[in-house]
Amino acid sequence: MLTSFCIALSLLAFQNPEDPGVYQVAVQDVNHSDSHYGRGNISARVYYPTNTNDGPFPLVAFMHGWIEPASDYDEFCTHLASWGYVVYSNNTETSIFGTLQAEAKDTRAGLQWVEDESQDSASWLYGMTNNQPWSAVGHSMGGAAVAYMCKIDSRVRQAVMFEPYKGSLVGNSNSAFDWFSSFSGPVLVIGGTDDLTNNWSSTVLPWYRTADNSSRKIWALINGGDHFGSTDANIHFLWGFGSLSGSEQQLIHRRLATSFLQAEIRGEEDLLFDLFNTIATDFEASSSDTPLWVVLDPNNSGVIQVGSFAKPGDYMRIAGSTGTGFTQSAFGDILLDMNRLRIAHANVIPQAGISSSQLPINPSFSGSTLYFQALATNNGLGSISALNEVHIP
Repeated sequence: MLTSFCIALSLLAFQNPEDPGVYQVAVQDVNHSDSHYGRGNISARVYYPTNTNDGPFPLVAFMHGWIEPASDYDEFCTHLASWGYVVYSNNTETSIFGTLQAEAKDTRAGLQWVEDESQDSASWLYGMTNNQPWSAVGHSMGGAAVAYMCKIDSRVRQAVMFEPYKGSLVGNSNSAFDWFSSFSGPVLVIGGTDDLTNNWSSTVLPWYRTADNSSRKIWALINGGDHFGSTDANIHFLWGFGSLSGSEQQLIHRRLATSFLQAEIRGEEDLLFDLFNTIATDFEASSSDTPLWVVLDPNNSGVIQVGSFAKPGDYMRIAGSTGTGFTQSAFGDILLDMNRLRIAHANVIPQAGISSSQLPINPSFSGSTLYFQALATNNGLGSISALNEVHIP
């Protein structure tokens, strides 16, 4: 059975990650059978860009919270699809007996179904995806299901967890939690100070703490956030009790998740500046794969904002140059012109893991392009970032 409707979005230029992307989004409610894992018939809601000529698109799973249907997250999933993603939002395990393991297994089967349909020229999903690595986003029970899905399928390479559950209910999260310490992909964990369901300190934060093998991990604590900040406005109106409004919380979830996925999937690391400058949110981060953002300050045209994050105690250097080059090093390739290289920022990474600096722009650089790389080292080991650049008007 297939029903269809279309959500019209303004074709806006990319401005802020919480704003709609450039794609109009269509939505299909589907019931499909699983021919790979024995999961039977599965229901879901699929969000996708209507301009299929720009495909294939990255495939993202969304997993709901306990007893919540996929429709409770229409606004978030539509937003994500508008940025050029195919979002498969699982709609099974919505009864009081639902478990995170079953939700993860059904969702894996659903993503495989999307991949199969994308190869079928007769399918409305034809050409949408192309067997690229998967990303998984989940709320509450679905947040724990994200970890379990990472455990059972190595194609999941980015994990985003909204107020994830940890405990003995909904199938027991222990096996997923214990395994999550070995997950090597990037991780974003979001909690709220006013969450009365999953306490941020005892339930949510441990998911960030245990992800020690993650190449990059970010902890975001929303001050005034409750348990339902990622749900649609009508759902938050019924169940949300945070001191921040539902619209503010939804904006924050959109901004954090979109920035993170754009940085990790598409390499748009400048959006990490937006992520770490989100309102009403405190951060902690750690990385063994050094990122780098270089952006013109949106509030001061005479300043460049540079930053990165690494493990606490690492020594961070950010270097700049007016030209590019190629020099091999023990930490990776230096792609700056060494003859014109200058250290723009250097410090020991603090406990929060994040290091940034404001660089005044010399007027002589007007009309030029400046190039930057970051290097984090500790005890003879280190990681150098990709090359980043900024054009000075």
